[in-house]
Amino acid sequence: MIIVGGSYREVCAYPEWDRIYGSGGRAAVAVSGLSPGSVLHTYAYSGWAADVRATMASFGVRAEVVEIAEELVFEYYHPLSKELVPLASAGLPRIAVSGDVVLSFGMLEGPATVVAGRAVHDPQSDSREAAFSASGSRAGELTYVVRDYMLSAADPSQEAMDAATRIMADEGAAVVVARHAIGGASVYVGDTKPRLVPAYISDTWFKIGSGDVFCAAFAHYWGERRLDPVEAADLASRSVAHFNDGHRLPLPAPHALRDLVPQPDATRGGRVFLSGPAATLPQRWLLDQARWWLTGLGSEVFSPFHEYGERLAVSAGPALAGLRDCTAVLALADGGDPGTSAVIGHARAVGVPVVVLAEAVAATDLAMHAGMSCEIARDFTSALYRAHLAGMR
Repeated sequence: MIIVGGSYREVCAYPEWDRIYGSGGRAAVAVSGLSPGSVLHTYAYSGWAADVRATMASFGVRAEVVEIAEELVFEYYHPLSKELVPLASAGLPRIAVSGDVVLSFGMLEGPATVVAGRAVHDPQSDSREAAFSASGSRAGELTYVVRDYMLSAADPSQEAMDAATRIMADEGAAVVVARHAIGGASVYVGDTKPRLVPAYISDTWFKIGSGDVFCAAFAHYWGERRLDPVEAADLASRSVAHFNDGHRLPLPAPHALRDLVPQPDATRGGRVFLSGPAATLPQRWLLDQARWWLTGLGSEVFSPFHEYGERLAVSAGPALAGLRDCTAVLALADGGDPGTSAVIGHARAVGVPVVVLAEAVAATDLAMHAGMSCEIARDFTSALYRAHLAGMR
């Protein structure tokens, strides 16, 4: 397979992560075992171009690198919170590739020109410059992969099916795959109703690059193995679950993904009770972030702190009563908040599942939570994911 995509440095604070990957590099490593002899065409900062070549070579991938003068870095507080996207200089030489199967990504440095028998394209944005056809690219058969929100971004009143059909008409795509935020996808083929592909459960949730992995797996199974697009998307979704569990690459063969469990089938999440200390600015920030991102995943959130504010001290009764209508609890354990400990005990007593975020809590201090069958998450993003899933069970 030929992969065209950027090579960028990625820095995450929690969990700690500092690697040179980018869409192109990660996708190439992902399929290196499934598609031996793959070739990566990429731009890379001259200061780390040799590292890119060496890393790819260690996985059996040949890297064709156009060196650039800028160090392009993506920074994250946590895997869901990408900061500002870096800017690349204009006027760089355009990458042009041709082959039987090509996976192409939109790049900061500019679009590539692709000629392929079968192509999979992820524009990485909804800008016209990132479109497959904008660079003069063409393919005998084309699959377009987008995030689901991009089907309504241009015109919120438009149905997703109409938006997918428009992409097919504008780009000459046979298939449009819309990835969902929590995992899984909708697969559009022609004018038939979309087929839904489930997301699969993983123990942890490392989201940085999950879309790259989905595209890489789909390109292999649809492009190289010629599987039906729905079957290829299902294997891609399973591959993402494998990857999310600790950034595990390269991807395994399909038989290793057979026993993965689908996420609960629900268009909306449950109602998550959010509890944690708010005595300091960092604690308040974490509560706000948890509420924001849980809502973004599709959960309804009941947070006594946000509901009652300064009146929370005299509203403990009504706050705990709100637990009756919740289907899961996310407890932020750092800080040793007595109120949160009470919520955990009350929730388990009435059979409500509890996910405990414990980034800096000693294992010995979690013995009681573990004894009450609470789920313990050691990073923020995994805690959100597991609380959202727990609320849907």
